[in-house]
Amino acid sequence: MSRYKDYPIYGIGVRGAGKSWHCRGLVFDPDDKVTQIMKLEHAELTFKTVAKAEAHALRLCKSWIDEQAIDVDSSGTRVSAPPKVLAPVIA
Repeated sequence: MSRYKDYPIYGIGVRGAGKSWHCRGLVFDPDDKVTQIMKLEHAELTFKTVAKAEAHALRLCKSWIDEQAIDVDSSGTRVSAPPKVLAPVIA
């Protein structure tokens, strides 16, 4: 398991048909580290190796985390917005 901006993330290679691999990225809650808060998959993407699928899954997780908005209110206080579902699970 890796960490990105305090979020535990995990990239998984899932065996597809033949010799292909699909990717699955999991993002966990940074506070309790066991609650999964996002699952990212792209079933239409295939990779030749499990390592490439896992690397792409980690990129998906990092992109999702980067897209989570941090807003600043008029007093200059940082306010975290609720997580946005930016990449639906595609099965």
